[in-house]
Amino acid sequence: MLIVSSCATPKKVSKSTPPVTINKISEVTEQTVTASDYLRQAEKASPQAAIALMLKAANTYITEKNPVKSLWLASELHKLPLSDSQNFETLLVKTESLLALNKFKDAEEQLLLANKLIDENRIAASYQYYRLASLIEKNKNNPIRSNSAALLAFSLNDNVVTDDIMNLWNNLSTLSSWELQQLKKQQLPYFDGWLDLITKANKWGDNKFILDQQIIKFQSQYSNHPANFIAEQLLLVSEIEAPLIKNIAVLLPLSGQHKSIGEIVQQGVLAAYTNNDISLTFIDTNKLDFTTLGLRFTDEEIDHVIGPILKPNVDQYIAQADIELPSLLLNIPTLDILGANHFAFSMKREDEAIQAATVLSNKNYKHPVLFSTQDNVSRKIASSFANKWQSLTGTMLEVVILEANENMQKSLKLSLDIDVSKARIRNLEAQIRQKIETENRNRRDIDMIFIAAPTTHTRLIKPFIDVNTSTYSNTIPMFASSLSYNGSNDDAEIRDLAGLTFSEIPWLLDSQWQNKEANTTSQNLWPNRSESLQRIYALGYDSLFVVSKLKQLKELPYLRHYGQTGELKMGADNIISRSLLWGQYTNGTVKEVDME
Repeated sequence: MLIVSSCATPKKVSKSTPPVTINKISEVTEQTVTASDYLRQAEKASPQAAIALMLKAANTYITEKNPVKSLWLASELHKLPLSDSQNFETLLVKTESLLALNKFKDAEEQLLLANKLIDENRIAASYQYYRLASLIEKNKNNPIRSNSAALLAFSLNDNVVTDDIMNLWNNLSTLSSWELQQLKKQQLPYFDGWLDLITKANKWGDNKFILDQQIIKFQSQYSNHPANFIAEQLLLVSEIEAPLIKNIAVLLPLSGQHKSIGEIVQQGVLAAYTNNDISLTFIDTNKLDFTTLGLRFTDEEIDHVIGPILKPNVDQYIAQADIELPSLLLNIPTLDILGANHFAFSMKREDEAIQAATVLSNKNYKHPVLFSTQDNVSRKIASSFANKWQSLTGTMLEVVILEANENMQKSLKLSLDIDVSKARIRNLEAQIRQKIETENRNRRDIDMIFIAAPTTHTRLIKPFIDVNTSTYSNTIPMFASSLSYNGSNDDAEIRDLAGLTFSEIPWLLDSQWQNKEANTTSQNLWPNRSESLQRIYALGYDSLFVVSKLKQLKELPYLRHYGQTGELKMGADNIISRSLLWGQYTNGTVKEVDME
């Protein structure tokens, strides 16, 4: 979007708060001092002065793009008697050198040692420390911690240039709202202003008139904020016109084994259809020769495509080289490789598992346990959650796979050490030779439980844990994916799952984002439809809105669509990801809760 700014003359930004101003850096010609120059000076200097000069040399080797020599010199420095501050700076040099050599794990170990010095010796964290922390967390695919460190680095940077502002914007503006809320809780410098501008861009990015009005409000409220540089650029961005859409082909299985899925998606698309200037053509993929589809599209003047939804059909569709129309696929292709005009939108469970693992890991739970049943969907959620948890925390999650039969209770007892407690009681009774009044004690080290299981199994797992949790123990918070919620208002279910917190799409959760009118209409027409089919209906409903925004979502990475399947954003890989809401069984009902 803001390509011109990266080609402009570098500018210096004063980071004082307030105000923040942007001034051109005066061009000063300085004689370059090399790392070798510093080392020659060190040979003639006193011991302490020599250490300072060697540190300068090590840092200069990095700027000279010679990380091997920098790492060697830093290692040599660690053999000398260093002060705490010198030791801290040497560790940062090692970290930076190892990052330049793509040795991320080793770099992280050095930064952890530097962090230990901060904690134990009250050394002030520096700009370089936070900048390196941001790079390491970014490599670990932890955008929350990466951006948190980047904001702290920005606040300590005495030589901010416009590229620093651009980098912050590019990273922060691609975050989901739940990720932004995680950052907001940390009370980071400058963040309120960033959040205000990003929220406006998320919501109004495809409406130039309203966005400009919102930006003017931002400039009035945050007149000294560094994001004003971005605000000025946004005002200069030309409006991205939505493509003219006349004929949309919707490819769905409308006969055969998967007919019910296709018909429900079709009903969702039709429920969202309000523009009579657009023609919808539904094509049955079960009766389709994909090799002639391009010719048919030409004959019928099709300009956009929704579908297919079945993975084998998606693979066949993207293999047709003669079809170059903007296409919103309703599933991810087998190889996850999309063409320039292919965009994938699916209800994959991995999105919510990653969101849940990120949110819960930032609540500092130390000993979580994940219970999963053996079905494929549950295990997929469990695997995504566990992998994300390990990448974020560096610790492996305890995962218990439960059999969905009479052995479930046995597995639960074993994992909670309930049988061990009972054995201790029996042993004590045998020793004193009389029956005593006792209470089983569960494990005391578990501080959070995540459940990846269908509702029917969750209704067995949670009450069992509740009943077998000692009254002397703290209540263990329990969380789940949307798989554990079926949209029912059944009193017995609400009672069994009381206290359980779960992620869910707006369509199935009474919330500010739910389209209540459309939802009520759907409930009246199909009162007995299962929650799994309602999700597919919501997918069809959202797809008609998203297909009209494909160009804007692609060209404006900060733009969001607040749909019935979640908050939707386009990734660089043309795959649309979802952010979900949180619900909780509480006080005899189910309601939206704030987990961020």
